Amino acid sequence: MDYSVVRVKKNIDNRGELVVFLKNRELPSHRKKFGQVYFITFNGKGVIRGNHFHKKWREWFGIVTGSAIVELENVITKEHVSLKLDAGHKTYIRLEIGPNIAHAFKSLSSSVSLLNYGDKEWSAKDSHLYILIKGGKNEK
Repeated sequence: MDYSVVRVKKNIDNRGELVVFLKNRELPSHRKKFGQVYFITFNGKGVIRGNHFHKKWREWFGIVTGSAIVELENVITKEHVSLKLDAGHKTYIRLEIGPNIAHAFKSLSSSVSLLNYGDKEWSAKDSHLYILIKGGKNEK
């Protein structure tokens, strides 16, 4: 039978959980090119996650449960967009974010989960603080 079981570390703080679901280096060569998949939870209404951008990373987000507002800003041109993501909406929204687009999510419901795919593995060297939403609960 073709399967395996791997236990994945949970990164937990006062905002919720972040789990790196699958890393590129875990895949055999015939399954590459792949970055990583992870999910993010929010512990309560008004919690803020993100407030950063990546210079090299492209990401795709999808809301799994609850609703959230996402603020996007091009760090070069300062063009700004605000979007509402709602898991209860009739259609599913997949949000693609390219390099140099700052992003911050604020939960609008008591429980929110986001799924994320990044085309590269996360690196602290490519995650740059950029405050789009201030004053939320449980900011790190």
